[in-house]
Amino acid sequence: MLERTDQHTLLKAKRRETNDTAVGLAFLSTVGIAMIAWIAAIVWVSWRLIEWIFF
Repeated sequence: MLERTDQHTLLKAKRRETNDTAVGLAFLSTVGIAMIAWIAAIVWVSWRLIEWIFF
């Protein structure tokens, strides 16, 4: 009986660990996309400003 409980607890812990990894990966992907968009916006505004000043 104790062995089944240990196996069940172990499977539950592994499932939770996998879900935590997926949530972390999704969060970091979202942050990465937002950061790339922010940098692209800064580059675009800088380019337009330089073009307006010099040309």
